[in-house]
Amino acid sequence: MIVLARAPFLVVLTGLVAMLALSDRVVPWALPLVALLAASGVMTSSFRLELKGQWRIAACVLALVFLFSLWIVFALNRRPFIPPFVETAGTVVESRPWGRFTAVAVRTPQGGFVLSLPFATLTEGERIKVQGVPRPFRSDSSGGSDFREDRFWRARGMTARLASAKTEPLPERGFRGWNPHRWRYALYRSLVIRLPRLTAAYLNAAWTGKRDSGLNASHRSWGTSHLLAVSGFHVGIVMMGASVLFKRGRGRVYGLSLFLWLYILLTGAPASATRAGLMIQIALLGELAGRPGSAINSASLAAVLLLARSPFWFWDVGWRLSVLAALVIAAVLERGSPNDWRIWLGVSPMIWLATFPQASWTFESVPLVGVLLNLVAPPFFGFALAFASVLALFYFLGIPGTIFFSNVCLYALEGAFMLWGTLADAAARGIPWQLGWNPFFAYCCAGGFIALLCRALFVPWRSVAVLTPLGALAAFVLFGA
Repeated sequence: MIVLARAPFLVVLTGLVAMLALSDRVVPWALPLVALLAASGVMTSSFRLELKGQWRIAACVLALVFLFSLWIVFALNRRPFIPPFVETAGTVVESRPWGRFTAVAVRTPQGGFVLSLPFATLTEGERIKVQGVPRPFRSDSSGGSDFREDRFWRARGMTARLASAKTEPLPERGFRGWNPHRWRYALYRSLVIRLPRLTAAYLNAAWTGKRDSGLNASHRSWGTSHLLAVSGFHVGIVMMGASVLFKRGRGRVYGLSLFLWLYILLTGAPASATRAGLMIQIALLGELAGRPGSAINSASLAAVLLLARSPFWFWDVGWRLSVLAALVIAAVLERGSPNDWRIWLGVSPMIWLATFPQASWTFESVPLVGVLLNLVAPPFFGFALAFASVLALFYFLGIPGTIFFSNVCLYALEGAFMLWGTLADAAARGIPWQLGWNPFFAYCCAGGFIALLCRALFVPWRSVAVLTPLGALAAFVLFGA
């Protein structure tokens, strides 16, 4: 069993994804059986009788699938306790636009609650006294989309929305009153006030996870909006910078792990960043144990752990796109050297194709110019964000002799960001077409993604020729309707 030998957690992930995709159409008690059937199908797709000990490995993997599926079914069907009335103190952990209002998530000892306010009067990290009547989140799709309020907020640890909510700020308690959310908001404000506009917006997206609405709209029209979402791209930049500070050995693993999770905590720990963090942490642990693992297996394990932590992430578009992109990169690295520039030149188009079915379905269309721009955007922003981060650090620290140099370079970098926007706008005008969701093209993209994974795992071509159309068809059956 080639897949079991190289990426056993890909089998586990496939079973759980199949189960969750059918969770609205299958009775809960049958979902673990769906997971077992899907996992068994993936395992037998590369079955080899001559391999010894494969039955023990297969039994262990199926046992993991069964246990994870039982836990996920329990988590999906567990009703959170909602008290009849709430009057407690809590911390604002998130504030975001929500239609005509502002949704504010507050974490309290009685659970997480979402307040709907007419204006953004509360800031992240603020301690408040809150009271109101909890109401369950809406569990139906609205507006003809697949979005469900309960899945969105429960993935973020919230229990209910708070109706007729009243809030009252609590007095500060000095340094003890500070928390990661307040540190993040203070950093956001400092970047906005002290740095040039575009540089501050890009650094805020990379450091705090907060996106500028105008910049986000521009990148969406260019097909590069993923550059503003904290993901493996940004985590990789941080880890490459941090790796310069440490030599080989245990100290390097411990130091990089500390940098990794401090950065993810600073960004608010979104699903894409947490998935990338888990992947890197698994690789670091493998380095510590002297047993480097498979990139595909690490990506799959990270996705499985996130689903085990909160299965509601499965319905988050960011989680899906992040996992697809991670598996594409992992598959490419399995068959090529990371030092080969041709590998990285082909990664962006392959990610675009793999994520097209989900992106075009969610956003109704995908800019075709994104295929071209994503060839040059990652190297440009990889350098620009790393350079801007170093300059901003020198500027904030106020090291003598570096302030003037940092100022000059920051404004030069601002000009580079403006030039990028001008060139990207010109490219979007030259290639103005949008590609909407198309069943045949989506089917081909799904098949190409499956073929890429199969070849990365050294599945023979004869098997790939059978697995690709059948796997793409299975994806249509699972995610259809």
